[in-house]
Amino acid sequence: MMKFKRLLSSVVMASAMLSVGAYAADGADRGAISEVLTKYRLSVESVEKSPLEGMYEVVTNGGVVYSNKDGSYFIYGQLFHTTDTDSINMTELTQAKRNKKLFESSGVEKELIVYPAKNEKYVVNVFTDTTCGYCMKLHREMKQYNDLGITVRYLAFPRSGERSPNIGEMSAIWCADDKAKAMDLAKAREFNVETDTCTDVVRRHMALGSAMGVTGTPAIMLEDGTMLGGYVPADRLLETLQAKG
Repeated sequence: MMKFKRLLSSVVMASAMLSVGAYAADGADRGAISEVLTKYRLSVESVEKSPLEGMYEVVTNGGVVYSNKDGSYFIYGQLFHTTDTDSINMTELTQAKRNKKLFESSGVEKELIVYPAKNEKYVVNVFTDTTCGYCMKLHREMKQYNDLGITVRYLAFPRSGERSPNIGEMSAIWCADDKAKAMDLAKAREFNVETDTCTDVVRRHMALGSAMGVTGTPAIMLEDGTMLGGYVPADRLLETLQAKG
C-alpha cells in the first residue's frame, strides 16, 4: 500500500510541475488559496483567471475549484458556458487538459495493451479490470470498435486497489509475451496465471488513473483527455469522437 501511495504521489507531483508556469494569476493570492484548500486535502497545481470576473480557476489534485482571490470563497463544482446554440462544460475542458498532460508525462504509453483498428481514425485509452462485467462486455465487442476505426489501448486498473484479488492475474497479463492474447483469455475467464513480477506496472497505471479521478471501470479516455465513465457502445463512442472533431 505504501508503494502505491508513493507512486500516486509521484504522478501528482509530476502534474504540479507541468503547471509551474501558471501558479500566479494576476490578482490571486496563491498562498492564501492553497492554505484554505489544504484544509480540504486539496493541493493546488495551478491558478489561472476564470471566465467569471473576480473568480480564479484552481486546478488541484482532486479536481477543479473556482475561488476568489484569497480563497475565502470557493466553489467546488462544474462551470458551464451557455450560448444561443450550445452549452460548454468549462470544468470538463480544464480537467481534460490536465488528464492529457498527466498521461503524456507518465511514460505508460509503451506499456499499453493495444487492439489496433485496421483503418485507424481514433485512439482511446481504457482503464480496465478483468473482474468487471462491463469491461468484459466492451472487450467482447472489440471487433465493433476496431471496425469503426477505433483503436483501443488498455491500462490496468483493479477496482479495489491494493486489496484487489486479481492484481496477480493482471500482473501476469502485463508480463505475458503475448499480452493481448493473455487479456483475451482473462476477459473470457480462461486465464489462470498469477505473478507479482509486473505489479509495478499495474500500480503505475492505478496511480495514474487515481490522479485522473478514475474510480471505476471501464473508464475511457479520449485523445484530448476527456474521460468517459463506464461502458460506451461502439456506435455511440464513434458519435462522441466525431463530435469532438
